[in-house]
Amino acid sequence: MLATVQRRLAQQNAQGYLVGGAVRDALLDRPIGDLDVAVAVDPKALADALRSPLAASVVALDERRRTFRLVLGRGRGVLDLTPLAGGPGDDAQRRDFTIDALAVALGDLAAEPAGARVIDTVGGLPDLRDGVVRAVGDGVFRDDGARLLRAVRLAAELDFTLDDETCSLIRRDAHLLESVAAERVRDEFCRILAHPGAAVWLRLLDRLGLLTRILPELEASREVTQPKEHHWDVLQHSIETVAAAERVLRHVSDDEQRFPTPWDDEIAGYFAQEAGGGRDRGFFVKLAGLLHDVAKPATKTIEADGRIRFLGHPKLGARMTQEAMERLRFGNRETGAVVTMVREHLRPGLISRDGGPSRRAVYRFFRDAGDVAVDTLYLSLADHLAARGPLLEADEWLRNVEQIHGMLDSWRHQAPEALPPKLIDGHDLMRELGLEPGPQVGDLLEAMKEALAAGEVSTAKDALALARRLLKRGRSHPSPRTE
Repeated sequence: MLATVQRRLAQQNAQGYLVGGAVRDALLDRPIGDLDVAVAVDPKALADALRSPLAASVVALDERRRTFRLVLGRGRGVLDLTPLAGGPGDDAQRRDFTIDALAVALGDLAAEPAGARVIDTVGGLPDLRDGVVRAVGDGVFRDDGARLLRAVRLAAELDFTLDDETCSLIRRDAHLLESVAAERVRDEFCRILAHPGAAVWLRLLDRLGLLTRILPELEASREVTQPKEHHWDVLQHSIETVAAAERVLRHVSDDEQRFPTPWDDEIAGYFAQEAGGGRDRGFFVKLAGLLHDVAKPATKTIEADGRIRFLGHPKLGARMTQEAMERLRFGNRETGAVVTMVREHLRPGLISRDGGPSRRAVYRFFRDAGDVAVDTLYLSLADHLAARGPLLEADEWLRNVEQIHGMLDSWRHQAPEALPPKLIDGHDLMRELGLEPGPQVGDLLEAMKEALAAGEVSTAKDALALARRLLKRGRSHPSPRTE
């Protein structure tokens, strides 16, 4: 591909330089992704000329800045073309970070690929050697507010540090993030959150004044105290829940002997499933972990005896989470999954009290949590781990895990409490009880399923008898869905 670009440039006696992340990744011996080439010709004209030879489509990334992308077919990657104004040094001054302002002349690559000279006019090579992300200049973030998040994302993905002056610039310009398109904010933030050890980078985002600009719903959680059972305030607990989610999902190694979690190849495969936007189920458990207590500040009460309570915070939190997900332009499937986990995150713990969950309670949980029931079980484990923190006792943890393990067995083996068989259908009810089509029929069918799960009925005759009793009492659904 680059050879084709160089030949076209040579025909016009023009220069071109490979710049940006491709040079950085090559020097770090990392897989090279998208290619970025600065050219001393009209990028649009060159893109059109390369369309056919490269079997690519052309996309205008930024008409004003004359930046165009060639998307190669069959998943062969992309090539971004930008204008080269002046020489490589001038181009470097317009880039974001020194490690991405390195350049290699395409002519040198063609002549001697392994020994091509790297052009460094801003100190990128020393920063690459020392593992530092450093802004090229004072106006980097004013030129593009998305770079505020990109700085942290690069540090996370490369395991680099941000230099102090760059951190100061980010704090100064953090407000610029509010003018960045929601999709760009979402994508950069998701790459940070997806990275193992994400809690470290969430804390850095918070110190830089960025976290609650991405999710302003979290600001009210800062320094909100919790009952004595909790080790951290609400905001820190939320971040710790992300770290705990990585532990229970085996994304990071930890004290597995003392604090084991249910895990095998089937569970690992389940959480590796794509769940929306190219992200797996495990990612959305982490996102739900960050948001699960978002409504605690709004629902906090302190009773006369000093007891702190947060009544109704899952339900309100689900609404707040929906607003946040929609603002960041997540899809309906992704939004629904995270909203459901936030709404249901207390259920596994609540139904496991007093000798363990009943069959009816397990059925209701699987019914209400739907496609993310298993995900919510693991969120519950992470929440428990992050609540107690260093105060957590191994025996206490093992009791919780045992209850969750039992609920997982319902999912694994499709036990009646998870997926009860159908004894009667709507037509049976309407025929036997003289009912008209409508919501009442659906409510009665749900009551039949719940009674079956609880072991209260086992035959169609039993189910019809229960339906008659409910109608006689003027009730068609003995246990409304949990909101």
